[in-house]
Amino acid sequence: MAARKRGPVFRVTGLPASQADDELVASLKAAIDDNLAEDERSKLTAPPAIVPSGYCALRLLCPPAIVPSCYDNAEKVALVEFHGGVPAFLAGLMADPLGDWQVEMGDTDISFDQHFFGFTQLYTPKPGSPATADIIAITGLDGHAYGSWRGKGNLGRMWLRDFLSKDLPCCRTMIYGYNSKLSTHGVDTILDYGRGLVEELKKIRNTEELRKRPLFFIAHSFGGIILAHCLVKAVQADEDDHPTVACLYRATYGILLFGIPHKGIVVDDIQKMLAGESSHPRDGLLQEIKSKSNLLAYQLADFKNLIRDRKVVSFYETGQTRQLKFDSESRRWRRTGDFVTAVDADSALLQLPDSIEDKIPLDVDHSMIVKFNSRNNRGYTSARDKLRQFEQDAPKVVAARFCT
Repeated sequence: MAARKRGPVFRVTGLPASQADDELVASLKAAIDDNLAEDERSKLTAPPAIVPSGYCALRLLCPPAIVPSCYDNAEKVALVEFHGGVPAFLAGLMADPLGDWQVEMGDTDISFDQHFFGFTQLYTPKPGSPATADIIAITGLDGHAYGSWRGKGNLGRMWLRDFLSKDLPCCRTMIYGYNSKLSTHGVDTILDYGRGLVEELKKIRNTEELRKRPLFFIAHSFGGIILAHCLVKAVQADEDDHPTVACLYRATYGILLFGIPHKGIVVDDIQKMLAGESSHPRDGLLQEIKSKSNLLAYQLADFKNLIRDRKVVSFYETGQTRQLKFDSESRRWRRTGDFVTAVDADSALLQLPDSIEDKIPLDVDHSMIVKFNSRNNRGYTSARDKLRQFEQDAPKVVAARFCT
């Protein structure tokens, strides 16, 4: 049987937690059907094991379709994937991926988006068991909070959700999204992104129990730069600062780092992409992260000092990445240029002793270093085993830190 074409994944927020999950699925399906155009209704098909919808086929990601909100116990969130096309009423989100679209669902307004900004929980921890840890994944520059972790295989597995829900079912696993798109006219700096992450962390770890819960970070590329900045600022915070910030460093037990450009990246091809506009707003950020950046050098020194008693795993790429090149036919920038090593081992490794930093090479390029198609992928099994060890060892260690 031919594999179905992977569709885009949308996040739906604002679902009332007072309704059971199966009721929410039915209500969500009805809300989508109500917004379909007449010509879309005529295309109804319902392949086996797919929730029927008025447009080709709608599949709510499963299990489960419905997940808790990271922010509000009175709300739930759904992850929705369309096969065979996207309904016309959501087509605007494909053209404007930073936007939102509101839909009425009974007497409730729900919101669809593709940007996944802020925190999104990916699955419900094992019922009847307390969550053992928070896992937070932070994507890189010009990345996507959900898509950056999604495999390129025909099934389009997203390992943080599809695999960890089975291998670490007691963890509250979340992705963090933020606007790092180079095509947008943002003026964000590393400082701004770090402040944004801290502000959202305050909202999702806002009780004493949550603040003391062990915390594991997973970061890709520029996401690691933001994380380093965040932890450096947290450890320097005064006790009078927000309690979540004061607890952040003590709660952090382990970190998985994937291709982090600690010493900066070569930004020549990115600058070419932005060259059409003089004084592009992203130029300031590129200056901060370019190779041999003084800002990164100072941050790296502080970061290495503060994580010497934490568990760190550094994955680095041994495959090369094609540089960006403008395609005159499609009028788009594509990675069809010369092969380069996007982040070499010298930049990706902290060069800490092996007892502190595990160093793991992966035979993939900079993008694929966090995309695992199967649970047997060597990169995934290494990440899984490290996280399992974190989960086993962290509770006792983190609890002791809060007793001193």
